Amino acid sequence: MNNLLIYSSAESEYFSKLVAKGLGIEPGRIIRDKFSDGELYYRIDIDDRAALFNKTAIVVASTHNDQVFDELEKIGSTLAGLGTKKRIFVIPFFGYSTMERAVKPGEVVSTKINAQRLSAIPNSSEGNIFLMLDLHVSGIVHYFEGDCLRYELYAEKILNEAIKELKLDNFIVGTADLGRTKWVEAFASKFETEIVFIRKSRYFKETEVLDVIGDVAGKNVLIYDDMTRSGDTLIKAANAYLSKGANKVYAVLSHLAFSNEEIIKKMEDSPIEKIISTNSHPMSEHPFVKDSKKFIIKDISGEFVEIIKRFVGEE
Repeated sequence: MNNLLIYSSAESEYFSKLVAKGLGIEPGRIIRDKFSDGELYYRIDIDDRAALFNKTAIVVASTHNDQVFDELEKIGSTLAGLGTKKRIFVIPFFGYSTMERAVKPGEVVSTKINAQRLSAIPNSSEGNIFLMLDLHVSGIVHYFEGDCLRYELYAEKILNEAIKELKLDNFIVGTADLGRTKWVEAFASKFETEIVFIRKSRYFKETEVLDVIGDVAGKNVLIYDDMTRSGDTLIKAANAYLSKGANKVYAVLSHLAFSNEEIIKKMEDSPIEKIISTNSHPMSEHPFVKDSKKFIIKDISGEFVEIIKRFVGEE
């Protein structure tokens, strides 16, 4: 792997180190600064202009805010300009993915626009590869344009192992709403359980549980959702299942995409017994999460390491 280099956004350095360790390489460094007017400065830490020529560069970044999308675009374009033959973008969490379509007139489809921005990164030599995990909508991979390769990885295997470790008896798999039914069916099939659903209404940020579809009385409910940001949907679903006679409620998430630490505290105080998730999002590394007995965080970096090795061969 002597021909591989790896860099990351500031908040995804923890994930970059895990990927680098799996590949047997050392992380590179990006120098960051800010001018007095707020303009951001970036520099890939190299001394020789030809240091990256004909090498494969990996860039790790969970794109959970606008600044990371901007940084990823700039760093990727610079790596292409410095002569790297291939660029692999590891995006464990693809942000803005809930705005994948316009519901109201004039709404900005941020998911597609951000995919187009990344697609515009120069595609020199062997090109650009975008690796993502458990997208909110699988069709997002088709929002990327041009000759770049886009690939969605899945956390299902890692999450299944974590569910087994819970050693739950008499449990049933449920949804937080009607948006992830296929995934819930996959977990239910794996563990040979029945399925229950939450039917809810949504108006912009506000949601309301309308009904529980299925019998949960006397059973433990394992809720699956791809991510939670405010925690409201998950907590409302848990309360709805408990109100219908569920014994205990657990949650499994692909992405722990909390907006701030107050939400971590809110989840800590919620009726949910345990919350399983991957380390795809920087909030999975928050001290409140790490110190809590409620959260079970599973490392997903190995899935990216495996696919990267297939793409780079013996470089």
